[in-house]
Amino acid sequence: MSRAELAEQANRWLAANTGSSGALDAHALARYERGAVARPNRDYRAALRTILGVTEDSELGFDRASTPAARSTPSGRALPADNAISERITDSPADSDTVSELRATIDRLVVLDGSLGGGEVAPLALRAFLRTQRILNQGSYRASVERDLEATAAELAEVAGWCLIDAGRFTEAHRVNAEALRLAVIAGDRSMEWFVMSNDALVSLYQGNPYGALRIVRRFSEANLPNRVRALFEIRQARALAALESPAALDVFDKARSELTESFTHRDPSWTWWVDQRELAVQRGHVHDGLGHSHDALRDVLESWELSRGKEHLRWATYITAANALRLSLRVGAWQEAERVIADVHQMLGEVSSGRTENILRRTVAEIPRNISSTLAGELEQIRTELG
Repeated sequence: MSRAELAEQANRWLAANTGSSGALDAHALARYERGAVARPNRDYRAALRTILGVTEDSELGFDRASTPAARSTPSGRALPADNAISERITDSPADSDTVSELRATIDRLVVLDGSLGGGEVAPLALRAFLRTQRILNQGSYRASVERDLEATAAELAEVAGWCLIDAGRFTEAHRVNAEALRLAVIAGDRSMEWFVMSNDALVSLYQGNPYGALRIVRRFSEANLPNRVRALFEIRQARALAALESPAALDVFDKARSELTESFTHRDPSWTWWVDQRELAVQRGHVHDGLGHSHDALRDVLESWELSRGKEHLRWATYITAANALRLSLRVGAWQEAERVIADVHQMLGEVSSGRTENILRRTVAEIPRNISSTLAGELEQIRTELG
């Protein structure tokens, strides 16, 4: 039984026995297999036990004592598989163990990115991807794992591309995204194709090319996409329209938001979990900002900032939303809000490596307002000094 077939049967069981629509797909089951989700919810476990004919969760590999990888504490020792992968490449053809190691590396990279930022993690992700690409290019793998290896390489490239976006290395991100897309197409992984293209639309926006983002969105406008994927492309479309000062931007965003507030369905890829209220708030802020609605943008960005604070896996999000909130609060003269968020900026400056965030901060402190308190002025000057 393939992962897709197992996911389909599990979703049918959930609909029949719990009255809810399951969100399982082949990608989600692959994450279960590699331990990225240590213990799915009770109904999912029951569905899988029934279909696979087992009685205990332990027979499925779910450990009650484990904690999800996304909540673990990252450290400089979190990537032991980096050397292990290198050894496997040179010593023997890649096999299913190699693929498992690569998938574990992906999970660790995602954890590190959330805590340390893309600037720190991009070199690690690129090395892991290039090594995997070399396996494929040299044919140094067992035929039985070819498709899994291609799909895993595509996901590694997606992670590397995302980290490069956060690092502010947009030209490189676009180049890596192109390779991720090629591999996803070869592997037949439509879900990863959508993910990569939504990321590349974001690259176009950061490069000041809203028409490029709109071309990507139009490519999928007639496709039969899952709701949450379609909504993500519509969010990119809304931001591009806002950059072009089109009032239609808010209508497009509201349509996307209505689609995202619906429950997961079995067609929604598991990677869309991160498109939540926090993400919606900050994206709405970007749309308002593009339209020149600075007060509305500040309100939205502050909401997102509050929702990300104190969460280790969202330190990168806290950092960039705090930077944007600082920028907007200074623009509209909201000095108290500026004083509130600047503490987070100080704390993370130098701890979280994000080139795009540092670019925001450099523009923000380039010209310090005259009519602010000496304390706030001093803190802004300190940021300018630390950024060099």
